[in-house]
Amino acid sequence: MFSVLPLIKEIPRLKRQLSQKRTSCLLFNLDEIKKIQVGLPGFLDQLRSISRPPVIYTGIISRNSQTILLPELPNTIIIAGSNGFEIDGPCFSWKFPQLGMIYHQLEHFQNILALEIGPGWAKTNVCLNGVELTITIQTGDEYRQEALMSIIRRELSDTHLQAERLPEMIRIYPAKQWDKRLFISKIVSLLPHSEGFGPIMFYFGADFSDEAAFREVNLHGYSVLLRENIGRKTGAQYYLRNNQELNRLLIWFNSL
Repeated sequence: MFSVLPLIKEIPRLKRQLSQKRTSCLLFNLDEIKKIQVGLPGFLDQLRSISRPPVIYTGIISRNSQTILLPELPNTIIIAGSNGFEIDGPCFSWKFPQLGMIYHQLEHFQNILALEIGPGWAKTNVCLNGVELTITIQTGDEYRQEALMSIIRRELSDTHLQAERLPEMIRIYPAKQWDKRLFISKIVSLLPHSEGFGPIMFYFGADFSDEAAFREVNLHGYSVLLRENIGRKTGAQYYLRNNQELNRLLIWFNSL
């Protein structure tokens, strides 16, 4: 466990480190950025401006799929949809093996629920986002819950999917293990290496799922928690308290 430090105070050291002409990469959890950024288009403009491959790369990761993200985001940054199951960069592209089959099976699962439980109910309670299908569970509706579990047990057989039952929902997601730690490792392998040195990585997030990314980024650079009050144990080494500190850092990177 690291003592979490203010990243803003590290700017002098960052300047010295970045002067070594190693590739740098700034990655942001876009879903968390949306919670603190009032002007998201301005944030994306900053990422576009900072991105100068092969010296500096910027990018985002989101739970949304590339189908949603690519039309909305600049093609000069790294775009990682479905929580890193698919990656498009300025000069590289990668998809998780069997991703097409996973999408097909999730869509099939969604259609089965609409057919057997009812299209109106499915439209309200079933949500497919990236590589995760969530089913809202209504308290007290034991008959429908049992019907759902029967369908899930039947349809998950011989698929790449697994299910997790939570108090208020059921999650259907890939059975193949993939998390943000492996995503960071994949990004490091895709980026240029200079004279045997890998890229200096920066990862900015606040969700619990970002902890896996923090652990991997600590091997390559700077893990940054976006939170005014840390409030929980974290593997992040640094923090930014608010939108103002984030903008200050982005302006500094843009001045390099």
